[in-house]
Amino acid sequence: RPAIQTEFFIKTGLVLLGAGVLMSRLMALGIPGIGVAWVVTPIVLVSTFWFGQRILKIESPSLNMVISADMSVCGVSAAIASAAACRAKKEELSLAIGMSLSFTVVMMVVMPAVIGMVGMDEVLAGAWMGGTIDATGAVAAAGELVGERALEVAATIKMIQNILIGVVAFGIAVFWSSVVDRRGTSQIGWGEVWKRFPKFILGFIAASVLFSALYSASASGPAWTSESIGVTKVLRGWLFCLAFVSIGLETNFAEIRQHLRGGKPLVLYLCGQSLNLVLTLAMAYLMF
Repeated sequence: RPAIQTEFFIKTGLVLLGAGVLMSRLMALGIPGIGVAWVVTPIVLVSTFWFGQRILKIESPSLNMVISADMSVCGVSAAIASAAACRAKKEELSLAIGMSLSFTVVMMVVMPAVIGMVGMDEVLAGAWMGGTIDATGAVAAAGELVGERALEVAATIKMIQNILIGVVAFGIAVFWSSVVDRRGTSQIGWGEVWKRFPKFILGFIAASVLFSALYSASASGPAWTSESIGVTKVLRGWLFCLAFVSIGLETNFAEIRQHLRGGKPLVLYLCGQSLNLVLTLAMAYLMF
């Protein structure tokens, strides 16, 4: 039991994720890439949360928020950050991650097949997959099934989207402190916002800035920096692997079953992901 350090494994892995988010690569797609990653994501996040609270009447706002962030931003990473910001229960986080991983596997296989059937352009296909498939690794795998250009665009779009993890976590911390947990006070307690804000996001940003600066020190990017990024990627993979094993060991299915009662979380995920697929495809078509 002392070895089950889920939060430590995931948060350390997310800090290392920042090392792979290089600003020079993100700028390669320019405004179109930013449009796909940064315009659709907040629309889907807010719409899904509103739908869960007002239409589905999900009892737990924190469960609603974790599922919405997981599905709209970038899967497990966003789920962890949002759960920390809104103080979600471990069972709620486990449920969101479980649904995310399950649907990611399906989308990773089905989307390239659909793209091949309709003969979609590789750039458009890459932008669509990068903005909708949750896990970075799954995005790369799906992109490779379509083609080299699709892989490059999909991975870059997902990197741009990953930057939103910190923004979303801060926004949720502010919203939860000022609206959900306000308890009759009219002012935002910035001390409470800081207490809720996931501090590991600062490590993510610092790693991104540091490695971006090192990478752009020369025109082609120093070879040793690329190797270092490769090392952080391998280490991150092991940390996430340990984290998922720990989540499995901590998961109590009897408690998760309570949150699944009535199937509302599943309906929320399906409706939100459907909206995400349609809006991202439309935006990718307009941008590219």
